[in-house]
Amino acid sequence: MKKIIPIILFHLFIYANEPPFKVGELLKYSAEWNGIRVGEAELFVSGVEVVNGFETYQITFTTSTKGFAKRLFPIKDRIDVWIDKNEFYTHRLKKNINQPNYTEKIDVLFDYAENVAKTKNKKIDIDFKARGPYSMFYYLRTFELIPQKIMSFYSYEGKKVINYNLKLAGTETVDSALGIFSCKVIKPFKKGKELFKNQGDMRIWISESEKKLPVKIQIKIKYGSMTLLLKEIN
Repeated sequence: MKKIIPIILFHLFIYANEPPFKVGELLKYSAEWNGIRVGEAELFVSGVEVVNGFETYQITFTTSTKGFAKRLFPIKDRIDVWIDKNEFYTHRLKKNINQPNYTEKIDVLFDYAENVAKTKNKKIDIDFKARGPYSMFYYLRTFELIPQKIMSFYSYEGKKVINYNLKLAGTETVDSALGIFSCKVIKPFKKGKELFKNQGDMRIWISESEKKLPVKIQIKIKYGSMTLLLKEIN
């Protein structure tokens, strides 16, 4: 596997001072499936913790179905990720997924001094700094995106290493409960194909405001579209 040249060099992007988020920031989202309200999601910067000698932000991502959708398809997921306080790559990932016909519990620890990623039952060699989808929501807020630039990353969540790319797909306005945002649209993709299986597609809308908020997240798959839309900031 090729070693990635640090993305920082081509961006000159990483904030010299504080990032546009801090401990205690809570972003609340409405969740819709094919335009029907089905639940809620939250992104929470829950604290600062030392992992393998590195200061990290602990990020907690939760999703759950509500009301009628909960009776039909109960979901209660929690994902915690510990991202480097300076460069925003992943030091630890913990997933607790509870869905009909599917559950997953995994805890991945990245030891960059030893160049390994470890779970309870598995250890693999790595030559990259992991940046998965959940740390990416925050990493994308720390630099200015450049049109036509393709960024390459590696992710590992306990099963296999995934190499994926990101690019700026354009700009759009997003109408939300908090008002209208001018946003940059980010598209993840994998080796020229869509990132997800069964012809999946993903978009992330990052506001052009000072906070660079992830205003909207949309995943389209074969059977429909899941959209998270920012509704509240605490």
